[in-house]
Amino acid sequence: MARLFGTVALAIALSAGLGAAQQLSPSDAGAFMGSWSLMLDSPQGSFEQTMVLKDDGGKVVAELSNQMQPEVQKVTDVSKKGDDLILKFAGNFQGNPFDAAITLTPDGTDKCKVTFDINGGQFTMNGTGTKK
Repeated sequence: MARLFGTVALAIALSAGLGAAQQLSPSDAGAFMGSWSLMLDSPQGSFEQTMVLKDDGGKVVAELSNQMQPEVQKVTDVSKKGDDLILKFAGNFQGNPFDAAITLTPDGTDKCKVTFDINGGQFTMNGTGTKK
């Protein structure tokens, strides 16, 4: 059941409305700006999504897309903690609200470690990101 919830929650998180807590400037995002391929390991196998970080009126926004969800999702809650970049989501799965976050940790030039977390650790997927 947890595996199913996690996989569905991932898809829902990418299509749910996302709020903004604080806005990061493009200069603060540094090398994270641009297009990335994120590969996550899920219980059902690898899951790939594309993330584009760009300047939207002096603030960093992320656009996420994947094969499961044809529409691009704009993420406005982008912050930085130390060297990590954090994208936060709020969603609802069949009447059950959840919080989710993607954390990107630099791992060499044009690579990062990726953690996708739902509800503060109830379900987590890990993977890697490669800048395009």
